[in-house]
Amino acid sequence: PECVFQGNAVVDSQQIGITIHGTHKALIDQNTLWDVRAAGIFTEDGNEMNNIISYNAIICSRWQVCAVPWLGKDSGQGGGIYMIGMTNDVL
Repeated sequence: PECVFQGNAVVDSQQIGITIHGTHKALIDQNTLWDVRAAGIFTEDGNEMNNIISYNAIICSRWQVCAVPWLGKDSGQGGGIYMIGMTNDVL
């Protein structure tokens, strides 16, 4: 991989835990995300290619903590992995 984001803890993020934006051939691996708002891992544009997203733990203690109005929606939403595009590997 050309870029590695591995073995990190993301706690109480206010908007997205990890954003993969315009990135190719990256490894997002063995990260722990706790109570991140909106989505844990997000591929932003859909042109992100050949990234490997593997062995990550995304945990929300209560849906009220993690759900937020997002993507132009009024209701609270949350998600583990929000992906746009089809050319990444999720293990």
